[in-house]
Amino acid sequence: MGRISKRKVSGQHIKARCDKGRYRAGIYARISSDQEIKKKESVKVQIEIAKKFVEEFNGQNSGKVIDVVECYTDLGKTGSNFEREGFLRLLQDIRHGEINCVIVKDLSRFGRNYLEVGNYIEKIFPFLGVRFIAVADGFDTGKEENRQMSTAMAMEIKNLVNDMYAKDFSKKAKQHLKQRREEGSYVGGPPPYGYRAEWSGKRRILLPDENTKHIVTFIYEKFVETESYTAVANELNHRYINPPYQYKKTKEVYHSADTAFYKGWNKGAVERILKSETYAGALVQGKTSITARDEKSRIHKPEEDWVVTEGAHEPLIEEKLYKSAMEACKRIKARTAAYKHPTKG
Repeated sequence: MGRISKRKVSGQHIKARCDKGRYRAGIYARISSDQEIKKKESVKVQIEIAKKFVEEFNGQNSGKVIDVVECYTDLGKTGSNFEREGFLRLLQDIRHGEINCVIVKDLSRFGRNYLEVGNYIEKIFPFLGVRFIAVADGFDTGKEENRQMSTAMAMEIKNLVNDMYAKDFSKKAKQHLKQRREEGSYVGGPPPYGYRAEWSGKRRILLPDENTKHIVTFIYEKFVETESYTAVANELNHRYINPPYQYKKTKEVYHSADTAFYKGWNKGAVERILKSETYAGALVQGKTSITARDEKSRIHKPEEDWVVTEGAHEPLIEEKLYKSAMEACKRIKARTAAYKHPTKG
């Protein structure tokens, strides 16, 4: 959805410029579903409900008017975490004085963290002079009755229920994820370089990518020969082979555009491939987990908690070559440790 042009507002934390009876509203919609069609449809419904409310509100001739300035959306984002792109953009526009009214379908769309939701409704929004409306819940901070203790308590209970639902759903989702891992199903995101992912019944399995599997073999063979991550990366770059992220984006094995714009392999990308058990046919999952509060913060689990499935898919590297590469990795690690030691080096 295109953004409406805005006037630059100077100063710090300026409230939206409007007369006493006019509000500049931002509609916020969120859905955590992984199904693309369902996400778009649900968000569209939420926005339509909010716009219908605004239309009815403006038709009441109460002397107050709500103008919808923009719609902010977050697709596939959990309500337990407030670090969402659309939500953060909404907050930024509030701070810049462009928005002084927030409208959501219901409180659960705003968020499912009881403490965070209460903090925004009771402290942050009132401080910034922002009116908050949850249409389906009949909650509107612009109405006197919503400021009464009984309504506040009802909202606290509803937020608490949303919070409990989010935690219960998170627990069940983790259990389901663990079960799928133990069944040997690949539950990661994009498949590793050299593989493609397809569904086989209820399992998502890795299959060799005919375009890049020979590149993986070359990486292992060249590494065993040189025992240098950098030497392998240099050879790949000399041949203008696209690194994994670029191949995923363009589906081109070799860089076909102007070589001046070629962004090739580095030591880290080569090392990750060489140290991955995936290419020997083993599926190692559950090494890390993401906290509900911050998706960027990963918790590294102990090795005994990993889910390892041997022979989960076709290996790209023969056992003898894989073992030779692992031995070379150990020698490099030992040499590096010796260089750093004050006496052994």
